[in-house]
Amino acid sequence: MKQSFVIVVAVLFVTAGSLPLFPQPGGGTRNYEFKNGRWFDGSGFKDRNFYSSNGRLTTKKPHRIDETIDLDGGFVVPPFADAHTHHFDSSYNIDQQIQMYLRDGVFYAAVQTDVRSGAIAVAAKVNRPSSVDVSYSHGALTSSFGHGVEIYEGLALLHRPGPINAEEIKKLRESHLRENDAYYIIDTADDLNQKWPRILAGKPDFIKIYLLTTEEFEARKKRTDTIGDRGVDPKLVPLIVDKAHAAGLRVSAHVDTVNDYRVALRGGVDMMAHLPGYYISAQDDPKAYRLTDSDAAETAKRHVTVIISPVAYDLFNPQSRAYDAALTLRTDAVRVHNLTLLRKHKASIAFGSDRYGSTPVDDVLYLSRLGIYSNLEMLKIWCEGTPKLIFPERKIGQLKEGYEASFVVLTRNPLEDFSNVRTIRIRFKQGALINLK
Repeated sequence: MKQSFVIVVAVLFVTAGSLPLFPQPGGGTRNYEFKNGRWFDGSGFKDRNFYSSNGRLTTKKPHRIDETIDLDGGFVVPPFADAHTHHFDSSYNIDQQIQMYLRDGVFYAAVQTDVRSGAIAVAAKVNRPSSVDVSYSHGALTSSFGHGVEIYEGLALLHRPGPINAEEIKKLRESHLRENDAYYIIDTADDLNQKWPRILAGKPDFIKIYLLTTEEFEARKKRTDTIGDRGVDPKLVPLIVDKAHAAGLRVSAHVDTVNDYRVALRGGVDMMAHLPGYYISAQDDPKAYRLTDSDAAETAKRHVTVIISPVAYDLFNPQSRAYDAALTLRTDAVRVHNLTLLRKHKASIAFGSDRYGSTPVDDVLYLSRLGIYSNLEMLKIWCEGTPKLIFPERKIGQLKEGYEASFVVLTRNPLEDFSNVRTIRIRFKQGALINLK
């Protein structure tokens, strides 16, 4: 990806978050009976009656029913999720962000990079039955003057993510306001060993690393006139992964090019935070972003999940003033190629947006229009696979006995028209009805 685009995209995600206080079912103490609902069972919708008792779904009628809700033939699906966001780490608009996510039925989110101090400040706002459940990386690992530094130092000094001239580049290269908060500088194995205790002390839910055009890493690290155009040294990836796995943490890798992707695969990461080729400028060589059949097969073999984050949705949306038809054509050709290979090999994917100020609903609908995955596959990825990727130890993502009583009720069938995921009329989370403000 070009440095200029990284900065433009960065404008879309200013910041937001909180520390994970993972909620337990039982937020709702009332027992509910749900009648006349069509419940998603992983392959279709079945007429069933369910109950919510102590925050869990059950087909066994509790001794006491506090309220009966007639779903009136509605289509019940597990809540949706966002596996790549940068919200929920700032107090200035945390309430609006929570309401935005709940309105779109997105109950789970993974913050792929956050300002940890900001996340702590809003810890009481999230991971509650009436809010969004959030998983955090609490800062990302990068190199000196690497990607992430320009964003968070830019926000701290310039109130925007990234420099626009040589003077600002110099200023951001000298700044360390967000170091060890939104990012950690790891240039050597010694750096990793020295800073690892501090990283773990931040109690991250997973480790995030930046890989950025690794085929040019050695040349870019010698430059003194740039910032944000590199990531961690590719040679350090296996060391980082080993340390993370020993601590019981998964690793997510920002990747741009296919070379980045292969470095991450060989290094043993668990998640790709992007699919290569999420933005292909006129100066880019599309071949640098095209996966091969063996790449896709290796992804599936290693059980690596690829998070599909379109990022620049407005540029791909014909209804937007920012729509770029040529860019869309170039980018979609690679995106369709890569997704087709991943689907062929049954590789695991998840959905995210990586766009500040919005949930992933538009991004997911955009991906559905590419026609790679069926409506059933799209639904399963968004309401089954993506939530389980974010919170693998929890009983979420399915509507079955003993699972958390969390779901949304749609007026129309998303298997007939996937855009029906927008027709939400009831939101229920961990045993309680959600009332939007």
